[in-house]
Amino acid sequence: MSLKQQHKTLKLVLMALLTVAIGSAFANNRLQVNDFTFSHLGRAEGLDNQRIFSLCQTPSGAVWWASKTGVSRYNGWAVKNYSLNEEMPYAHLGARVIKLAADASHLYAYDSRSYIFTFDSIQDRFTPLLPRKLNREGLNDVYPRDGKLYLAMYDGVFLLQDTTLAQVLKGPFVNKIIPMNNHLLFCAREGVFDEQGRQLLPYNIESGYYDEQTGKLWLGSYESGLMIMTMGANGQVVRYDMAPQVNGKAQQNPIRQICPYNHKTMLLGIDGGGVYQMQRDGKGDPVLLFDANESEHGKLHGNGVYDLLVDNWKNIFIGTYSGGIDIARFTGNTITVYTHIANNQQSLQNNHVSAVLPLSDCLMIGTDNGVSILNTQTGTWQHCLQGAVALCFCQQADGNVLVATYGKGIYQIDCNGNARQLYTVSNSLLTDDHVYAVCQDSRKNLWIGSLNGDLLQVDAQGKRHHYPIHNVMTIKPLPSGKVAVGTAFGLYIVEPESEKAEELNYAPRGVTDVNTFITHLLVCNQELWIATEGGGVYVWDLKKKEGRQLTKKDGLPSDYVSSMAQGKDGYVCVATEEGLAYVSPKEPGKAIGVDYCYGFDREYVRGAAHHLPDGDILLGSTTGAVIIHPQNVLAINHTAKLRLTGVSCKVKDVERFNQKVHRMLAKRKLHLKYSQRTFDLNFESVNMRNHFDIAYRYKIDEGEWSQPTAQQFIRFVSMEPGEHELTLQCVSRTSNMVIDQLTLDITISQPWWNSWWMWCIYVCLVLLAFYGAWRVYELHEKYMRLTIQHLQTTETKPQTVQKNENSIPSVQNAMPEEEATKDFVDKATKLILEHLSQSDFTIDDLCREMAMSRTLFYVKLKSYTGKSPQDFVRIIRLERAAALLRNGRNVTDAASLTGFDNPKYFSTVFKKYFGVSPSKYQ
Repeated sequence: MSLKQQHKTLKLVLMALLTVAIGSAFANNRLQVNDFTFSHLGRAEGLDNQRIFSLCQTPSGAVWWASKTGVSRYNGWAVKNYSLNEEMPYAHLGARVIKLAADASHLYAYDSRSYIFTFDSIQDRFTPLLPRKLNREGLNDVYPRDGKLYLAMYDGVFLLQDTTLAQVLKGPFVNKIIPMNNHLLFCAREGVFDEQGRQLLPYNIESGYYDEQTGKLWLGSYESGLMIMTMGANGQVVRYDMAPQVNGKAQQNPIRQICPYNHKTMLLGIDGGGVYQMQRDGKGDPVLLFDANESEHGKLHGNGVYDLLVDNWKNIFIGTYSGGIDIARFTGNTITVYTHIANNQQSLQNNHVSAVLPLSDCLMIGTDNGVSILNTQTGTWQHCLQGAVALCFCQQADGNVLVATYGKGIYQIDCNGNARQLYTVSNSLLTDDHVYAVCQDSRKNLWIGSLNGDLLQVDAQGKRHHYPIHNVMTIKPLPSGKVAVGTAFGLYIVEPESEKAEELNYAPRGVTDVNTFITHLLVCNQELWIATEGGGVYVWDLKKKEGRQLTKKDGLPSDYVSSMAQGKDGYVCVATEEGLAYVSPKEPGKAIGVDYCYGFDREYVRGAAHHLPDGDILLGSTTGAVIIHPQNVLAINHTAKLRLTGVSCKVKDVERFNQKVHRMLAKRKLHLKYSQRTFDLNFESVNMRNHFDIAYRYKIDEGEWSQPTAQQFIRFVSMEPGEHELTLQCVSRTSNMVIDQLTLDITISQPWWNSWWMWCIYVCLVLLAFYGAWRVYELHEKYMRLTIQHLQTTETKPQTVQKNENSIPSVQNAMPEEEATKDFVDKATKLILEHLSQSDFTIDDLCREMAMSRTLFYVKLKSYTGKSPQDFVRIIRLERAAALLRNGRNVTDAASLTGFDNPKYFSTVFKKYFGVSPSKYQ
């Protein structure tokens, strides 16, 4: 071979190696299905329709989508559906496609019938942008720019400014508008056009994306696959690069969406093919990421992908033609999940993982359907013991692994993954084949615990000894050489040399309520951590011989603790039936919940926990095996902006009320009428990755905090009038850490009958009443004086007065008024006293004795004493009765001598006048 040929061969080899290296690098950086956890939004979650055409995210963080029947909004907690035009003609509803477009301040919804709507955030509804639909049919895309709307339609591109429609490109059936630097590209069935109308490509293009990072234009065609080209600064094509076809599907299936995921990966949404990924630099082949088929990629509810959205938290929202919304949440930096995939041998055999064990280059996982072994170097799976329930692993010195099974004794798996049955009731001294725990201590003693059989010890020489310890759940060697055995009825410490077992009382000092159902044991330094079913975790100090307890009150997600493992930094990971927590060596009495990390909130299985050499922790759950990366989850780093969204109450003019409330909430003030004191205050905090960890609590003024709840509104019923300060907090469910807080000044107006102007009226009425009473009294006095004067004039006989020079004036003979009053009262009193004992002595009798008419007597007595004749007589009788009682007379005699026939009536009026009864007055 010549030197030139050798050089050419070497060049080809180097190019091949470079290609392999690039492919290998992308394979290492490629997104994996196990890097995501998945959730679905369908009818059960509130969708009005599962045919999704478009996705969009607004600055608040909420995700919107357009479906066959309307528009929906999702804030991580609830789905809210909006209708667009309820009066649309029936003829326009068929084959209607609704899509969304947004800029920094507006959200638009439009449909293929040329209706355009804009979202009114104050009224919380979509309103028509124009008084009526456009006079042209077929609206495919809307691109907002500088307050104008570019419209891609069946017959070209139009520019809508206010209500004026101007044509930009005439003729082509335009599907998509792509912004590229300061230019726009129009993707049509007839090809790709620029703003000057020049055709750049002849292909039928459905979607596209201009990547400013690489300067490449990505185009997805209807039937010609994916195209990538490098664009110049002037908007012209510098270099064409037709990417390889997407596994043959891109030649038949439209590419509906292209969007970047991160700085290395581009996502492709293919109608009928699912979601693919590709290097962002355009090199390599597209690779399937998610689809709806029965494979390791089968996570979607439909293959007809119409739109993709990567939100602010790197979640992938996938809208499909028939399957609603699928959400893929990236967890690769905090958790890796291994699950069972139907009809796929390269996955876990069963999702219920009861035992885990890391080996040198693989992970051994025990499930309800045997043992699955993952080669961490090649990523391939190997399975054995199908049909057996593997409960516990124990690695021997020779590298073989013992497997405790339920009902089949103990198996042994060699380094090649071959299994054989080692110990059973029929071939050994096992007394029960339902083995829950198997363990080997530092002295090579093998310990086997079962459900109904005795605890079995087999030493290095094969000598065997049985202990009467049943219902064994877990076994753990201690640093002292002893062995701790946890059972369903307590904890035992076994001394192998003396072959003695003693029950350990691990309860804290003074505590009598102790949970004895032990699920797992962990030795940390000189402490024995004891997980229980319902009692949390007990920590027993092996040196000090004293214990403490960690429960839900101390931060555990649940008191039903399944397993524990210690990380390399001394943190203890505690897995429960309701999530995960960790305990720091710096704060041993406090547990920190970490269920705010997506994927951690699951039910973990008893005893399935083990630390890995790199510090990660392998756990078993009812939904697969998970690897936790503690260094990425030891602190809460998520944020969520708390935002007030509105107020709901009974009002006549809703639109005016909403506008007023919007202005008030912007100032953090709320002023409501007394009739509106029963109302709902709506709010939200959007964080799509940690939304399930967000809860809300509030307090009024200096009152107590409410209990945290996920409910995004507060209902106030008959709030007291006056000024109140509402403090609202967004907190973490797992750690109670305050994520965000705001205050709102609420003022409830006084009712009309308690307002300041009504109090002015009240004061005026009282003053008027006093004035009226005074005037009435004044008039009454005047009337009384005139009446007396008139009566005296008419009843006194006229006397003839002789007027002579020696006569004395009559005024000198007149009795002074004071003396006349005294004589009148004394005479009346004397007559009453003379007839005091006569109960039949009436007012008429008194008037006859006084030689007056009843009217005149009443008027004169009332004017002189202020008392009526009845009251005047009663007072004289009561005063006389009091004198008799003071002189020793009994109540009956006093009543009789003062004219009271009824002693009971006498006692009543006496007590009313003197304040005490006659018997006590004595």
